[in-house]
Amino acid sequence: MPRRVWTTLLGGALLTAPGVQGQSGSSIRTSALFERYTFGSGLSFNAVSQFTVPVGVTIDLGRVGTVALSSGYTRVELTSADPGQLSNQTLSGAIDTELRWTYPLLQGRLLILATGAIPTGIKRVRNEELAILGALSSDVIGFSAPAIGSGGNVGGGMIGAVPVGRMALGVGVTYRQPLRYRPLQNDPSRLQPGNEVRVRAGLEGPQGRRTYFRLAGVFARRAKDEIGGQTRNGVGNRYIGYLAINQGIGAATVTGYVFDVFRADPQIQPSAVGAAFLPRGNLLAVGGQGDIKLGGVSLTPRVEFRVSDQAPDTTTTTLQRLGSSARFELGIRRRFTQHFALVVQGSGLTGQVRQAGRDVDVTGFRGEFHLEVVP
Repeated sequence: MPRRVWTTLLGGALLTAPGVQGQSGSSIRTSALFERYTFGSGLSFNAVSQFTVPVGVTIDLGRVGTVALSSGYTRVELTSADPGQLSNQTLSGAIDTELRWTYPLLQGRLLILATGAIPTGIKRVRNEELAILGALSSDVIGFSAPAIGSGGNVGGGMIGAVPVGRMALGVGVTYRQPLRYRPLQNDPSRLQPGNEVRVRAGLEGPQGRRTYFRLAGVFARRAKDEIGGQTRNGVGNRYIGYLAINQGIGAATVTGYVFDVFRADPQIQPSAVGAAFLPRGNLLAVGGQGDIKLGGVSLTPRVEFRVSDQAPDTTTTTLQRLGSSARFELGIRRRFTQHFALVVQGSGLTGQVRQAGRDVDVTGFRGEFHLEVVP
């Protein structure tokens, strides 16, 4: 979840002071990520692992803008706690291919976007594989690829920014129209997710010689979904907030951040069983990251704590604890040449998820290997 929230608030939204700037230059990025988490008694499974290879390409088209494309491959394995009730499950294949075209309508002030997703991912699963989708959706853990397939979508929007003293104020509006698809192999019913409008606003800029401030928020509204031609309750309103302060200290920089995702209305899980309702909920995360330069190597230690709350049912508004976790991470970045960089990261997680009124322990790790090539 954190990486997706950062992308929503920052990468897809707004701000590079003193104005909005499109991505410049072309690059190719690829990674290899493996993570595995084990659970105490109380769940139908006791371990989940995921191997993911994301690939991203950015192409600078000069005066006609920038095109970014991302896709990849994932493999998920779920180990059953009781093979007599649930067999071990494996799900593998490509993930959806996402595209984004950015055009600077007013250089440094106004961008227009065209976005889309090609349904190259695993959009149709068997009933017994729904346990995998349920495990991947955990906000407490935050898997690297929680969404592996859909029917695709098309969309677009505009992003603008104006200087406010030494800072920049940015606003953006985007629209997305998901496409109809059939999520279950043995069910002919088609799911039509509702269209979504997102309004973004943010403020960022220097607050001193070595202090940088960033504040951003998103309001998202999605229309109701249709399943088998019948209208069902949809996701409704979501509110996302992000605050970060970056401080330089000697040869290092330290960043502290907090973000919150609040789901105001009951939500259905579209990629699992269409009519499976999730109550209103909230995810809060607090973290910090350092960037320490040692010659040609950069060390990036990071720690993040998160708490997930959810209403006990779709008719209750009071939120109850759903789980909590702490993740500790260390990254090492080495740029070998102007055109080639390597990043290696490792992290460990510990926490609890609540199931049937009791806490279930969860522990695990994630290893990441990143390559970046700039022609």
